[in-house]
Amino acid sequence: MNDITPATRRAFLKALTAASGLISLREASAQSDAEKAHARAMELLKPGSEKIAILIYPSFTALDAIGPQHMLAGMTGASVKFIAATAEPVKTDSGYFITPQLTFDQCPEQLDLLLIPGGTTGTIQAMEDNKVLDFVTLAASRSKRIGSVCTGSLILGAAGLLKGKRATSHWQTLDLLKIAGATPVAQRIVRDQNVITGAGVTAGIDLALDLVREYRGDFYAQGVQLLAEYDPQPHFAKSGNAATAPKEVVDLLNHMHAGFMAKWGEKLQNVIHRR
Repeated sequence: MNDITPATRRAFLKALTAASGLISLREASAQSDAEKAHARAMELLKPGSEKIAILIYPSFTALDAIGPQHMLAGMTGASVKFIAATAEPVKTDSGYFITPQLTFDQCPEQLDLLLIPGGTTGTIQAMEDNKVLDFVTLAASRSKRIGSVCTGSLILGAAGLLKGKRATSHWQTLDLLKIAGATPVAQRIVRDQNVITGAGVTAGIDLALDLVREYRGDFYAQGVQLLAEYDPQPHFAKSGNAATAPKEVVDLLNHMHAGFMAKWGEKLQNVIHRR
């Protein structure tokens, strides 16, 4: 190093100073990014106060309710409760029981959302149960938004809440919405004013994420989705939709459920006429 001239030394020190400045800038930038990430994380954890009730009734389809509940309960501070006619455990159509946290008479005076899951025979029975329909009608009048998953839309229809509305349902019961005065729409999620309806079963997860985005924003909803690792990659990409599934599969399911669909329509017609 003895042969370094003063000029070379000055150049070296100048370069070192500049490099130090760059390092400081990088450190500051990294710190700024960390602070931004922390701020966004705090925003993600910011408590809310949404009041959400999910109706459950004997033989409802479990995933119709549990899928949305999982996503909606990811909102910090939100109250997401299963509600039923009594406090007794309710048997799902899969055979296991879910205990409601609220009974009809404990329903909050104001709800941000009343959500109705679907089912098969259980949903027909719920449609014919005046206690259920009276509760749905009353709770809907106190709710900022009402919604359904799968055939839950037929319960909304039986309660007279879909008249003049665009709505969806399970693909096999979609046309029955006309009996309730609704316009059937073959989409996964359909919004019309304060009503949001989802198609069959798994659509409830997408519906719930759409609501999380509405309540908390895109960033929050993405966090909820990632935490659940909701990244559908079905083995048969086109078989989950009646419009793209193999015709043989569609025909078989329609044949299997033809009598059931006729019964659905008859029951819905009778309930609406009676009320």
